[in-house]
Amino acid sequence: MRMITTALVLVSVTAACMAQKRIDPAARKDIEASARKDIEAGNQAWVDGMKAGSMAGVVATYEDDAVDCSPAGECVTGRDAIAQFMNERIAKLGKATSALVTSAGSVQQGDFVYEWGRARAEFSRHRSVAGRYLTAWRRQPDGSWKIFRNISIPADRAR
Repeated sequence: MRMITTALVLVSVTAACMAQKRIDPAARKDIEASARKDIEAGNQAWVDGMKAGSMAGVVATYEDDAVDCSPAGECVTGRDAIAQFMNERIAKLGKATSALVTSAGSVQQGDFVYEWGRARAEFSRHRSVAGRYLTAWRRQPDGSWKIFRNISIPADRAR
């Protein structure tokens, strides 16, 4: 039940964030510099981890009690469980031939930054990991920013 509630809250936040005007990266003056730096480093860690076939750098961007949810709403709680999930997935896929994270926008509210965008990694044999995401980053006691909640957004429904 807790996973479903978390997923519903994140979907609600996603809808609110997506409804806002798209933010030009150059106009992100409302996001603290330290947050922007850590978010960009976290996104780069995902790209580097996919290309290297190693998730250690990606997992380091998560809080100890973080929650990571799939597009289907299946959630993994805790950095160790997230590490296990990511390592199992990368073991099946291998190293990515290319990877990219494109942040579409972000907004800060106190000690949280909500960031959304798209991520894609291409692997051999025409396999890929791709989709939209919403990530809630939280300021840590030392001033750094880590992932508090991450949700992969399902693809648009066919009309």
